[in-house]
Amino acid sequence: MSQPQEKTAKNDIAVSEKSNDPLPVVLVLKEADAPAYTESKRTWKSFIWSSLDVPKDEARFLTKLDLTLISASALGVMCRYPRSSQHHQCIHGMKEDLSLYGNELNYANAVWSAAYVIGQIPSNLILTRVNAPLYIAFLELAWTIFTFATAAVKDVNQLYVFRFFVGLFEAGHFPAVMYVCSSYYKPHELARRNTLIQIFVSIGPLFSGFLMAGIFASLDGVRGLEGWRWMYIICGCISLPCAIWTAFAMPQLPSRAKANWIFTQKEVDLARARMPSEAKMLTGLFKWKDIKRWHTTWHVYLFPIVFAFMAQFSQSGGSMIFWVKSYNVKGQPAVFSVPQINIIPLGINIITIVCTLLNSWISDSLPGAARWPGMLFTCTMAIIFPIALAATPVHPPEIATRWALYYLTALAGTSAGITWTFVNETNRDDPEKRAYISAMMNAFAYIFTAWVPIFTFPTYLQPYIVTGNYITAGFGGCAVIMVLIIRYYHVRDRNVQKLEPEPER
Repeated sequence: MSQPQEKTAKNDIAVSEKSNDPLPVVLVLKEADAPAYTESKRTWKSFIWSSLDVPKDEARFLTKLDLTLISASALGVMCRYPRSSQHHQCIHGMKEDLSLYGNELNYANAVWSAAYVIGQIPSNLILTRVNAPLYIAFLELAWTIFTFATAAVKDVNQLYVFRFFVGLFEAGHFPAVMYVCSSYYKPHELARRNTLIQIFVSIGPLFSGFLMAGIFASLDGVRGLEGWRWMYIICGCISLPCAIWTAFAMPQLPSRAKANWIFTQKEVDLARARMPSEAKMLTGLFKWKDIKRWHTTWHVYLFPIVFAFMAQFSQSGGSMIFWVKSYNVKGQPAVFSVPQINIIPLGINIITIVCTLLNSWISDSLPGAARWPGMLFTCTMAIIFPIALAATPVHPPEIATRWALYYLTALAGTSAGITWTFVNETNRDDPEKRAYISAMMNAFAYIFTAWVPIFTFPTYLQPYIVTGNYITAGFGGCAVIMVLIIRYYHVRDRNVQKLEPEPER
């Protein structure tokens, strides 16, 4: 959807700023000609898919959203991964070509993470003031350019520079698409959509592993280029059409939308009527009083902290590719081929995809669509399996023992989608705060990721990691405590809201 004039906004929104309000109260003052919207009664069909028990016009609108917004978001998330992880490239030639024999790989990832952190909050706040699809497409196009550039690096210093700019432009992408989704979908519609996007974080490495195996088998050495350089070239070729699709397919924020080749004016009006808190166009500079108000609420602190802990859960499973390769001893016949080294660890991603979808469907089906049980489950799994890996010999008599433990670490990474949904639900009536917290979550996660793995999972020790697995289990324990605290404050706020009188309209 493209940019309308200010006068197209149908609704005015007033936000109460009483200091004792746990959440701002949004009063929607509708003009006489604003479309009326009546919430459909939910039936059993909604547990299969939310658009199955709504009127035909609304179902058509939601289907269009799913085909455009979700597809553009998921493709952007997926094509980020091969650039964002250096493991496959390091395994297959980059280490030797660029002399990455120490912690250079960790430093390169730390540079990327630092840039990613720097860009988070500014990018997501800018998003609320600009043309969302063009801005997100710009981010994708910019990181595509630096992806092509990475294919030509000559030394580790150039790698650091290009990694910085890739991280800077990738910074705003994931929280941006999550913000746009939360602007269109209702809470009971959002968890599964967020999860569909989130699982592409796992599909990305799955796709990357098969892609790298194919490139190594068919392109390594072609035209004098190593396989890892071809990897960056092909990733850039994949990212470019994704950026174009985003520019044309992703809808504008409801407050700025107008009819285009996908959505009719009636559907634009329906989008605003469905989500009245998104109907006011946000313009001008951010107000200091709003920023201070956000920081008087628990959401700004607890969600970023728990998400930072959760971001460390994947480190244990990330060692598997090094573990598989470690069975190949120099001077002896290889136990695993190069394609097998790439493909075997992808079982973690397959399990993550299936169980993430299952977790979101269960969450939507729980009384009140509770999110915290699914989060608590993953945090518990992040305690059990890293401890088991730390206590198991790296090369046990039965290889299947440690193989299975690596695969089961996937259970610790299945609640990201419902966590994002929980954040959006608890901050539904304050779009700017929602954007701010989303950026804070990603920023905190990557602040930890920028330096923690350097000490807990150093490349030169892989796969002989013991202390790092125990530390990961410690993060899981801390996350359990944080989830229970979040549940307490969320229940408290809901009880307070029930006692408050309805605002006059």
